[in-house]
Amino acid sequence: MWSKRLPSALARHGSARCSPHRPLPPPSRQAKMRMISAAAAAAAARVTPAAPRGRPSPRLLFLFRHARSRPSPFFLRGGGAGGLRCLSTASPSISGKNGAPGAGVEAKEEEMTRDEEEAAQREASASRAMAWWLFGCAGMVFGMVALGGITRLTGSGLSMVEWKPTGILPPLTEEGWMDEFAKYQRFPEYQKHKDDLSLSEFKWIWYMEWGHRMAGRVTGIAFALPLGYFAMRGVISRRLAPRLAGLLLLGGGQGLIGWWMVKSGLDDKERYGEEGRVSPYRLATHLSMAFILYTGLVNTGMGLSTRAKVLADPSRFVETAKLLNHVPLRLKGAAMGVASLVGLTAFSGAFVAGNHAGMVYDEFPTMGGQWIPDDLVNPYIQPLWKNVFEHDTMVQWNHRVLAMTTLASVTALYAASRRVPLPPNARLAANAMLAMSGVQVSLGISTLLLHVPVPLASAHQMGSLTLLTLSLWFVHTLLPLPLKVAASSAGAAAAAARTTGSVASVAAIAAAATTAPTTCGDDGDDQDDDDLDDAGCS
Repeated sequence: MWSKRLPSALARHGSARCSPHRPLPPPSRQAKMRMISAAAAAAAARVTPAAPRGRPSPRLLFLFRHARSRPSPFFLRGGGAGGLRCLSTASPSISGKNGAPGAGVEAKEEEMTRDEEEAAQREASASRAMAWWLFGCAGMVFGMVALGGITRLTGSGLSMVEWKPTGILPPLTEEGWMDEFAKYQRFPEYQKHKDDLSLSEFKWIWYMEWGHRMAGRVTGIAFALPLGYFAMRGVISRRLAPRLAGLLLLGGGQGLIGWWMVKSGLDDKERYGEEGRVSPYRLATHLSMAFILYTGLVNTGMGLSTRAKVLADPSRFVETAKLLNHVPLRLKGAAMGVASLVGLTAFSGAFVAGNHAGMVYDEFPTMGGQWIPDDLVNPYIQPLWKNVFEHDTMVQWNHRVLAMTTLASVTALYAASRRVPLPPNARLAANAMLAMSGVQVSLGISTLLLHVPVPLASAHQMGSLTLLTLSLWFVHTLLPLPLKVAASSAGAAAAAARTTGSVASVAAIAAAATTAPTTCGDDGDDQDDDDLDDAGCS
């Protein structure tokens, strides 16, 4: 008898595949979306200007969590404009004409609604706390990269010739400082470049490197302790746990990579150690891992921040869902490509620093009056492909080309974004990214023309990380909203339509809610909470 009240699609799904003795097969994301659309359409068809009877039905979120374990078909609730339910075909608690639910069902619905709202608020609070924790750790990594750049620019990186993971105190006596200075004097950097260094000057560069190492340890503690706390509270989802564990390992590995880099400048049997400088390959590895760690922290924090906002108030995202539904896939792909190009340009900058290539040509836009200098390739560096990473002229030329390509790409992406209706936060991110790309190129040119002063060079390095942050933000704002947003938006639309009698509002919001997340694919997970770990269902 219930199938007579169903739209044809739901009737086929329910009557053909449900039985009291067999649980429903897990519905795909597309099936969920069809059910949301059918619920909203049926709600619109039943809307009248009269006041609604009783409380609106629970959020469709409950359906998606519990429908799979029930053995009975889906059907639309009669007598109201609510959502979808999966009840037993022989349930004695259903009574009244036209399938209207009885008092027992209404009471259970109210109880479930309150439980769902309380659970959503708890989850939102936990997600918000984790997001702020990750943003704080990302800020500390940002500061560490800045301090590491200043340490390198001031020639302080090789002042600590030993690596003691357990030692945290500097020398406390004059004898201790003399011993530390004597150790430094045995290595090529002092013998070839700083043989006139005084003890007071040595103390200054030693404290620079010591501060960089201590900052790394503090950052590790700031990440590990809250991670253990959140794990004990059980608020870390199954999808999020491997990512956080990977970030912890990557952060711990940075200390080892840093010492591996420093060691290359202390070994006089190696090429770079003999010259009193670190290997540019190891320097680029150390900086790249820091950028990857920072990217992981920022991306995960953005996903958790979106999760918290959605759980707290899904109705705020209805308009955003409609706008994101019209964003072309090409624009999203271009945004990801630009973010990757920003990272590649920063990677090439590490080789500029490692080879001291910023000192080769101090003019712009040409190099020695030529667009392609005559000494671009050094034939004595074999194999020739090593010129890309070791020959200072080619290293600087590569960085220039990548920088101007990035500026042109950001400008083109901005122009393309102006032709598409975007949410306000996406528009703001695009504007900020364009402005920062111009600032970053200006900082790079100024650093080159002024012979690499430490303040400008450090600002240029921080500018690359800032531009990367803005590009990640822009990508994040273009990703489709999670499935729960669609479900909650459709439920909010039906409730609003029951109050105002507006059929058009139901149709419009249901269309946005049911089409926006379809690009994410089928999740096949029993816990739809995981859809909110990222803004992009990834």
